[in-house]
Amino acid sequence: MTDPTSEALTGLTRPGMGTENAGPALRALTTMVRPRTVVEVGAGSSTLHLLLGLRDARAEAARDRRIVNGGTTAHERASVLHPRSAVDDYAPRLLVVDDISVPGTSADRVREAARDLGLDDMLTFIERDFFALTEEELDGWGPLDLVWLDAGTQGDDAAFLTSLWPRVAPGGTVVLHEPYLATTVETADQRGQTRVAARVVPTPLLQELRRQAAAPDSGMDVLALNEPHKHRQTGLLLLRKHAAWERDRGASFAEELKALGETGSTEPPRLGPPRTPRRSGAEEGADRVLAALADATRRTVYSAVVLLPDTAQGVGERLGMSAERTAKALAALEKAGLVTRTESGWAPADDIWREVSPRRAQPPARTTIPARRGKRRVFLENLVQLFEPQRRYPESAVNDLLRDTDPDVAALRRYLVEEQLLARADGWYWRP
Repeated sequence: MTDPTSEALTGLTRPGMGTENAGPALRALTTMVRPRTVVEVGAGSSTLHLLLGLRDARAEAARDRRIVNGGTTAHERASVLHPRSAVDDYAPRLLVVDDISVPGTSADRVREAARDLGLDDMLTFIERDFFALTEEELDGWGPLDLVWLDAGTQGDDAAFLTSLWPRVAPGGTVVLHEPYLATTVETADQRGQTRVAARVVPTPLLQELRRQAAAPDSGMDVLALNEPHKHRQTGLLLLRKHAAWERDRGASFAEELKALGETGSTEPPRLGPPRTPRRSGAEEGADRVLAALADATRRTVYSAVVLLPDTAQGVGERLGMSAERTAKALAALEKAGLVTRTESGWAPADDIWREVSPRRAQPPARTTIPARRGKRRVFLENLVQLFEPQRRYPESAVNDLLRDTDPDVAALRRYLVEEQLLARADGWYWRP
């Protein structure tokens, strides 16, 4: 017996066109997110997949509505449903924009296929160039729950997003096709010889969106799904706009696990590479001093100034050095903070050594770790001053710093990490 759905999809799909995974994924995603308004730019076989997903979602929503209203008994299903499932009828719609200008596509046949399958009641086909639509027409669509972009170039996709993203509803999703592209890149081997090689790389759009999503309060998630066995028609790119209820609550991972009653490890996962510690002013000053004194001429001039402050001419005459070399060395030493000008000439700047010398905080007097959390927090905030901000310490160094406070260094380490006063990853500790 012939399956009308399979037959319709076969009529819209060319063998080898590369959408064999993207289409079913769109159908499943549509059923999962249960959108009310879906927009597709670029009609084709994906149009039918979206309509089939909406059909499945509509049927599932009708069943859920009967369960929540008590018309059907299904206790396990009822236990997972949100009460709002019974508030309104679910009447989804798909708006498809395509000017049918690309030859060889199935865009001009999707309306007939939808009609044959009885899905055309959810379909509105807008046979226009997307960029010819007015702002008023776009606003008339209302909030968009799901957008599928499968037409045009990288620049076109950027323009689609610029126009549609502000209209995407909170919690809504935008899906784009082919987040990776095949190109040629120039590579160099260990001997420095270059060669041209074929590579599949993230598209410029994917790179840009990842940068934007990494910014604090970006309000969106980015997920790229790759098909590693292909170099064209590769995967899907999903962008999801955060809803208001997804805002950061401000509490730490450990605090929220405790509030949920979970026991055991309360350390958050550290998935990225360890952050490069930010250098302190003392460390940067020490680098300048070392760089200045790495030159033999500067060391000689600095020694002469330390032994006897003098004018540049006097320093040069004592060293048998030309006025140009002496002046150049003194300028570099002054920039590093090692020497300073006075009314009588050049003198050593002794403060620089106090600024760049390493400091170790004095440990608190040996005491007992407070049992009450409030007092323990104050105790730990004083204790963490032993650690320089952003400097990375191996566990042995942490133990050495803590041992003068209490012999139970393991407990102190654990408390400092739990209170997020120290961070830990791969055997290293640092004070954020």
